[in-house]
Amino acid sequence: MNILFDTLIRAYFNHGEYNITDVPFGQTNTTKILEIDGHKYIMRIYNKYTKSIEGIELESEITTTLDSNVDLFEVPIFLRTLTNEKYIELEEGSLGAVTTFLQGDVPQLFSEEQAREYGRLVGGFSDRFREFSLDNHIYGGTSFTKMYDIHPLATSQSIRSFVENPPFPLSRRLLAFYSDLIGAVEGSGQTLEVLPHQFVHHDLLIYNLLAQNNKVTGVLDFDFISWDVAFMECTISLNHLIHESEGSFEMIESFLKGYSSERKHSSQEIEHLMLLTQIYYISVLHFYIGQHYAGTTVEHNFIFILQQLERNVQWLHQNEYQLQTLLYEHLVH
Repeated sequence: MNILFDTLIRAYFNHGEYNITDVPFGQTNTTKILEIDGHKYIMRIYNKYTKSIEGIELESEITTTLDSNVDLFEVPIFLRTLTNEKYIELEEGSLGAVTTFLQGDVPQLFSEEQAREYGRLVGGFSDRFREFSLDNHIYGGTSFTKMYDIHPLATSQSIRSFVENPPFPLSRRLLAFYSDLIGAVEGSGQTLEVLPHQFVHHDLLIYNLLAQNNKVTGVLDFDFISWDVAFMECTISLNHLIHESEGSFEMIESFLKGYSSERKHSSQEIEHLMLLTQIYYISVLHFYIGQHYAGTTVEHNFIFILQQLERNVQWLHQNEYQLQTLLYEHLVH
C-alpha cells in the first residue's frame, strides 16, 4: 500500500520530503494524512468497487462549487496533479486523489445547543444542495432507494445467501427482522417518486463534520452523493441524533429548530419518515454485505447498524405521535 501512496504523492508533488500518518476516520477508502513542504493534505485510495471515475468527477464538481459559493461550512477540495488531473488511476485498478486538509475536531452532541447547531448545519447543507440540478451532471450516483445497486457485490442473490448462511454469529431474530424489512420495502422506490428529489450527501453524521469553537465549520466524506429523495438527508441525520441521544425529545426538538431555520419540508415528505428510515438502514447493511464479499471485515459494523435499525424502528413506532407533532410544528412550510 505504501508503494501506491508513493505513486500518488509523486503524481502531485515533484519534490520534498514527506510524512504519512493514519486518520481516525474512513472505513470505505484507504485514507492518510500527508505532510509535505510544510502543508497538510488528505490522500485517498478509493475502494475500486464503490468509486468510479464518474463518481470522482461528480464529487469534485460539487465540492468545488460549494467551496466557491457557500459560507456556512468548508469542504475538502480536489487538488490537481502535475498534469492537471483531479485523480490518478493506479495499476491495481483503483483511483487515487489528494484533497485539501480541513482544520477542526469532531463536534460533540451532548447538549441541546449542540443538537441545534447540528440541525442548523444539516438543514443549511440540504438547502444549498437544492441548487445542484441533475440536468447539469451526466452521472447522478446511486439512490439509496435502489438497494441492490449500492454495492456491485450486494446483489439480491448474495444478500439472500448472506442471510441464510451468515459468515459470523448473528441473532436469528435480528436476521429475520432484517429479511422481513427488505421484503416490506422492496418496490417502494416508485412510491417515493412523487416526493421532491435533489442531490443528497447520505452521511451527515457528526463523525463526518468538523467543528471549531463549538461551531460546525467543515463537512467531509462526499463518497455517497447521489440524486435521491430530498427528505432522506434529514431522515438520516435525525436517526443519528435519536441514536446518539437515546431518544431525547429535548435534543430532537433542538435539532429540528436548528434544521428548520435553514430548510422546510412538506407534510407529504414527513409522512414518509419511517419508510425512508428503513431504506437508509437497509442500504447501509447491503453496503456492508458487499464489503464482506470484497474481502473486508464487517462484523462489528454490520451488527452495530442492524441493532441500531431495530432500536430506531421500534422507537419511531412507539413515539410516532409525539415525533410527528414536532416535525409538523417545526418543518412544515
